[in-house]
Amino acid sequence: MRAPPPGPTLGGMTTVETHPATAGFTRYAMIVCAVAAPLALALSLLLAPNDTTAEGEAYIRSFIADVDAYPLWSWVSVLSFAAVIPMILGVSKVARSGRPVLGLVGMILAFILALPVGLNTDDVIYAAHKIGLDVPTIDRLVTEMNEGLPTSALGFSFFASLLGFVLLGIAALRSAAPKWAAIAMIVAPFLVPVAWIAQLGNLAAGTAWLVFAAAAGGITLALPAAPHRA
Repeated sequence: MRAPPPGPTLGGMTTVETHPATAGFTRYAMIVCAVAAPLALALSLLLAPNDTTAEGEAYIRSFIADVDAYPLWSWVSVLSFAAVIPMILGVSKVARSGRPVLGLVGMILAFILALPVGLNTDDVIYAAHKIGLDVPTIDRLVTEMNEGLPTSALGFSFFASLLGFVLLGIAALRSAAPKWAAIAMIVAPFLVPVAWIAQLGNLAAGTAWLVFAAAAGGITLALPAAPHRA
């Protein structure tokens, strides 16, 4: 049997054609993930029984008061995390079509969000409560894990990832994405930390991620549709 002819070349490299059905599925999957990843976070905050923006012992006591609800929301967070990478790829593809260099820088920074560089404080509190540690001890443990470890500084990398999404939003202004979606992507990363820093409560924290979901979904709607074969 003769080998099939190679696909078209790009810069001297042979490319592999993507079947329209596969390309179409990939596009829709990226759009769904772009909405699902931040939407799951928004719902987990809006429906959380405890005050998610509190700090220190106040947060721990609020968490323990409804500790039985945590397993459900921990799995929701896992689903959100699984959709983060497709979300970043989809948003970045559109943003890079507008401003390639800025979009690339934004994509690299945004990918920090998908890296396991920080500790999950809620998991620590849940486990510590299960083995019978009291609230002041749990608070000291959480503080030490957040501030006293050699890699504690990596916790600030979250802000670098938010900056990446801001850059993607700026780049998307030059793309085929709706302008409202690009502007929302510029604004949403600022809303996310403000809710915690100002301790505005679950409604504000969840709303920030809802704006993020709308922005990501709106931008990925501009992903190119699968070409139709004659």
